[in-house]
Amino acid sequence: MGEACQLGSNYGQTVSAGLFGEYIPASWYALKVRKGSEEAVVSALELRGLDPYCPIHKERRRYSDRMKVVSKPLFPGYVFCSFAIEKKLPVVSCPGVEYIVGCAGVATVIPDVQIDSIRRMVDAGAVAEERFVPGEKVRVTHGALAGVEGVVVRESRGTRLFVSIEMLNRSASLWIDQAHIVLAA
Repeated sequence: MGEACQLGSNYGQTVSAGLFGEYIPASWYALKVRKGSEEAVVSALELRGLDPYCPIHKERRRYSDRMKVVSKPLFPGYVFCSFAIEKKLPVVSCPGVEYIVGCAGVATVIPDVQIDSIRRMVDAGAVAEERFVPGEKVRVTHGALAGVEGVVVRESRGTRLFVSIEMLNRSASLWIDQAHIVLAA
């Protein structure tokens, strides 16, 4: 159920043209973008002649009256892009791009092998899952307990969690599907 949103016609590009026609090696960087604007950022980066990559997967979403398959970014709020860091102005000035991910003001290069691994995993159907850790407060979103809040007690193998729910000064615990809960606000 996964697919790569291989947006960018320069797949595998490793160089960028410099000011005087010389070639500058391009590297992959992660861009922090506004959540929900990943597709627009990819389109804007492509229009600027860059090589963006936004891995997406399809997931089933339950609405009040139906189930629907929607495309979602594998890493919400992030887009990968290959460019020469010396030529970052077209990237950071792109609408929706907040900043280039890095440490201490220095952009962090993502090795080509990691981008290739992500592409291969997405092509094979990999899906990023939200991890819940014991002690986190969660809210049930589906079923008879929709809206009820509880605390994650432990994780099992697979997608089920053991959640403790406080009611009337008593605690009831049950196994619940991870897809039916979200972090409580």
